[in-house]
Amino acid sequence: MELRLLETDAERNIYRAGMMEARAIKGGKFRETARSRVSEIQLTFARLYGVFDEADPNRLLGGFSIHCLNEFSQSFPVPNLSHLPPSGIYEAGQLWALSHEAALAMRKGSMILLGLLQAQALLIYPIIIPRDISLFYKVFRRVGPPFELPFAETVTGDKVYMQAMLLEGDDLRQQVDDASRDGFETRRGHSLLKFAAPVIGISKLRDRSRRHAAVAEPELLPTGTDD
Repeated sequence: MELRLLETDAERNIYRAGMMEARAIKGGKFRETARSRVSEIQLTFARLYGVFDEADPNRLLGGFSIHCLNEFSQSFPVPNLSHLPPSGIYEAGQLWALSHEAALAMRKGSMILLGLLQAQALLIYPIIIPRDISLFYKVFRRVGPPFELPFAETVTGDKVYMQAMLLEGDDLRQQVDDASRDGFETRRGHSLLKFAAPVIGISKLRDRSRRHAAVAEPELLPTGTDD
């Protein structure tokens, strides 16, 4: 598998199109408000990484955004992370995948990347209402109480709530070690990572993604069609 940094406008547009395709297939239960610009800020200014199958290198299977807190601030004022230097904290979001297998590969690649970046903590903001997808992140620690997301609403106009979660210290190092155990290659300043696909065979991953088996893999930050 390959995890690539998407740097050109064309690549970033392909990322957006793939994200909209995946989320349209699985359906969305909430949307951003008309005035919100949260997702647009991340998609424009954060680093976007995409996961690819080397056997079909032009087929984008999924991706995520990531930025360091010394590049721009965390998306929400909670939690207080003053115990860590901004240069060591990364926030991830805008996650999407065309299959469960692609999501597993993306998670593995992201942990390898965090190790290479010498990250001290990874911050995420999963939705908990209308659907609690924080349950997918059992290795993360909940930080503070849930909070209302002012930039989004359910499709019926109800409030949306999020939960800040953090992976840091020994727990983060363990995830990085597990992901890196069977080796990987990195090139061009970590803008390209190559690693073995987790759990299932590569050909099976490719076949399933082509059938558009978009799954409800949890998004980390909201966009207009998030679950």
